[in-house]
Amino acid sequence: MNMIKGEWNYIRHNRLILISVLAIMFIPFLYCIFFLKSVWDPYGETGKLPVAVVNQDQAVTYQGQKLNVGDQTVTNLKKNHQLGWRFVSAKTAADGLKHHKYYTVITIPKNFSANAATALDTHPKKMTFSYKTNGSANYIAQVMSEVGSDKLNSEIRAKVTKAYAQATFKQIYAVGKGMNKAAKGSAQLKDGTVTLTDGLNTYTTGVHKLNNGLQQMKTSVTPLATGIQKLSTGSQTLASGLQQYTAGVSKLYNGMPKLVSGASQLSSGTYTYVDGVYKLNSGLGELSNKVGPLASGVTKLQNGSTKVTEGLNKLNSKSDKLNGGSKQLTAGLTQMQTLLNNLAPSLSTLTTLTKDPQKLASLQNLLSQLQSSGMLSSEKVTAINSSLQTLSSLDTNSLAQLPAMQKQLTSDVVAIKVAQATKGSGASSSTASTSTTTTGNSNEVSAAKAAAASANTKAAALESAVSGGDSSTIKAAAAAVASATQTAQSKADSVQTSQTTTTPSATASTGTTAYDTAVNKLIGDVQTLGSALTPLASATTSLQTLQSALPSIQTLLAGVASSGLTASDLSSLSSALSTLQANSATISQLGSSSASVKKLVSGSATLSTGLDAYTAGVSSALAGSKQISSGLTTMNSKIPTLTTGVAKLLSGSNKLVKHSPKLKSGASQVSSGVQKVSAGVAKLNSKSGQLNSGASQLSSGLNTLNSKVPALTSGVNQLADGSAQLDANSNKLMQGANKLQKGNGTLAKSLKSGADEINAQPLTSKTADMFAAPTNLKHESYSYVPNYGHALAPYVLSVALYVGALVFNFAFPIRKVSMAGGSATGWYLSKVSIGAAEALAMGLIEPALMMLGGLSVDHPGSMFLVSVMFAEASMFIVMFLSMLLDNPGRFIAMVLLMLQLGGSGGTFPMEVTNHFYNVVHPFLPMTYSILGFRQAITSGMSGMVGQAFWMLLLFMVIGLALLWPTMIWLQKKHLMGLSQLDDNQKLQAVEDPESNSHS
Repeated sequence: MNMIKGEWNYIRHNRLILISVLAIMFIPFLYCIFFLKSVWDPYGETGKLPVAVVNQDQAVTYQGQKLNVGDQTVTNLKKNHQLGWRFVSAKTAADGLKHHKYYTVITIPKNFSANAATALDTHPKKMTFSYKTNGSANYIAQVMSEVGSDKLNSEIRAKVTKAYAQATFKQIYAVGKGMNKAAKGSAQLKDGTVTLTDGLNTYTTGVHKLNNGLQQMKTSVTPLATGIQKLSTGSQTLASGLQQYTAGVSKLYNGMPKLVSGASQLSSGTYTYVDGVYKLNSGLGELSNKVGPLASGVTKLQNGSTKVTEGLNKLNSKSDKLNGGSKQLTAGLTQMQTLLNNLAPSLSTLTTLTKDPQKLASLQNLLSQLQSSGMLSSEKVTAINSSLQTLSSLDTNSLAQLPAMQKQLTSDVVAIKVAQATKGSGASSSTASTSTTTTGNSNEVSAAKAAAASANTKAAALESAVSGGDSSTIKAAAAAVASATQTAQSKADSVQTSQTTTTPSATASTGTTAYDTAVNKLIGDVQTLGSALTPLASATTSLQTLQSALPSIQTLLAGVASSGLTASDLSSLSSALSTLQANSATISQLGSSSASVKKLVSGSATLSTGLDAYTAGVSSALAGSKQISSGLTTMNSKIPTLTTGVAKLLSGSNKLVKHSPKLKSGASQVSSGVQKVSAGVAKLNSKSGQLNSGASQLSSGLNTLNSKVPALTSGVNQLADGSAQLDANSNKLMQGANKLQKGNGTLAKSLKSGADEINAQPLTSKTADMFAAPTNLKHESYSYVPNYGHALAPYVLSVALYVGALVFNFAFPIRKVSMAGGSATGWYLSKVSIGAAEALAMGLIEPALMMLGGLSVDHPGSMFLVSVMFAEASMFIVMFLSMLLDNPGRFIAMVLLMLQLGGSGGTFPMEVTNHFYNVVHPFLPMTYSILGFRQAITSGMSGMVGQAFWMLLLFMVIGLALLWPTMIWLQKKHLMGLSQLDDNQKLQAVEDPESNSHS
């Protein structure tokens, strides 16, 4: 306690320390008041923030009204005091932004209103205005400008949307009026459809009549075509007759001089005539007697002419068939000529073949043999094919080696015999020697036995390979090989038996004789094997040749087997070859008949041309026959007239006789009349050209008319078909008209109803406002923060208290001892009492004065509690660091302040700060003081005051707990009362360069 009193007495008696301690109590308040007042309500003063507005917009006309969004925006901004709007030119704005006169420049472009008018276009363009900021001047001012620009953008959107809505409402009203008109028009349309239905009834009736008329016209067009054809033909006949007539007129004109001269002669011959009249009178008497036989002759002539006409009709009717047959004959001969030309090379080859009877006979004989042999049966072909396949697999190289093997076997056996003869001379004296020789010969004979067995195996393989073939030589050779090898094996066995059964007591000569006999037989048998293998070797050579041809033979046999040829087919082929041989001369002629066929084709063409002329002549003859028949008919009908005429002639001649004197006078009159006739004939002859021209024009016109008749017929048919379709669809047309009438009625009602609904809509200015701004933002505060100063106060209050603790530990001699000889605990308690009192004072003065300075606090008690607890915790933490490390400790305390500035969450939410600060955030005292201050000042952080109290209490206890052992450790180290702050004045002295110490 004495040290505590001594500490307080030291302060009381030292005015500098007392003033320092008292002044430090107000440092947190001064720090807060100066800082917070500078940013107390910056967003409430944005009306003083200079923002330049440049309006370059140009007005446009939209739906008949002037649209100038830029001017409207400027007008609205002049009424808006959220920012300090400055309406300047683009140049002034750029200069002001450069020289920090404006924080932001908002530019409304020239096409602002023009783009606004494109809302209903196919490709509308957005209204774009720009704002340019200078964040270096002040970033917060840039943020405020951006917020203001966003609000301006929203206001412009709302204004433009309202304008769009009002324009749309006008269009809707116009649509309503139009729908009323449309409803009235639809009613008129309904009345019109009634008239249309009546008209359609009349139309369908007319269509039906038209269809009937066109169908009748369609039926009548065909006779019209026939009549026009006849008329065209008649016009041609008329032209021909007129040509004949004009030719006659010309001849008459040419003969008129003769007629004139004849008339003069008539006059002179009249007297002769009179004499002739008398003779005529007598002759007519005779003619009268001959008229009867003439009548009967004409009747017979008429009957004959009729028959001739009938015959010509039949002949004319067959002329087309005759022409067609002629053309077919010509075409067939042409094809035949082409065929013969194509067959000429083959016929030449066939002619060469048939000219050689020996070749045909050989081929026929071969086919007969093939037929009689039965080789073409399916079973035989299959067997041959199988045998050939087996033969093709034969190892001919092994067969070829058989003679060599035989020679080797023979030479080996001869060697055995020589060796035996050589050794036989000394064999009688030694049984062991004989036994040894016998054993050696036995080995050699075993080798011969193996060779014979190999030959036997090869012969058996050969027999198996050729067992299905036809070659008897190969089969016999294989049998000889088998027999010979069996004999060789048996002989070799006997030799081996005789050798092995020889006893040691036998004489050398006897053994040698028996051995030689057996060996000689073996040599003879092997020679027999060689003689048997010789034909086998030649057969093997043949087999090698046959083996190379086996694929071709197999292919041929497969083709024969698949061709399906039978014996009857071969018989037919043989018979055909015989026929070909017998007709070889005919084939030769056929090969050389191309020239004849060519002449025949030429003759057929001439025949066709002649037949055309013939059929034309038949047609002309038919026409002439008809005319003759007609003339005879007329003549026959005139016979009675002739008889009567003859009678009249007779009577007349009598009269002529009486009137002969008058005839003389008439002759003179005739002469004068002939002169007149001559003049008239001259006129007729001059007009003949015009008459022929007119006839030609008439014929040409009728031909043109005749050529257009098919088009007329086709058009009439199309009209008839179209009218039939119209008539068939008239009912559908009437049904459609009825539906149209009903639909128009429904349309009129619907249009009227729609127009009424549209006109009933209350499309007012309020409705347009609703379209422009359909939502209204309502803000409800869970906790109310009046301004930026209140929001920043928890952070600044905490920083100020920590700075106060830091300043106190800098200014107050913390290590100073108030009483010499005191204990470390007393020293500890004296310093704690001073620090606790100072922190308590700061914790009470700061919030009290801040509340007096305008800070609104919801919970003053909590405010004081958190303030005192944080001041005490900060004081003892800084005191511990200053006591432990002195000046370095104070530096660490400042570092701790910097960590708390960034990691306590006093300005921005911790979620948007660096990860490191989020890690240290829970371990910083200021974290909990800020949370406690926020709850105390503006509420909304329930439970934070209690958490802050306990956490700050924990930090304070930790600081006190660490401070006590630190001071005990300083006492032991004799550092009580010693501090680097005591030498601060000495550090300011001039340093001695020689001693490197301060003077």
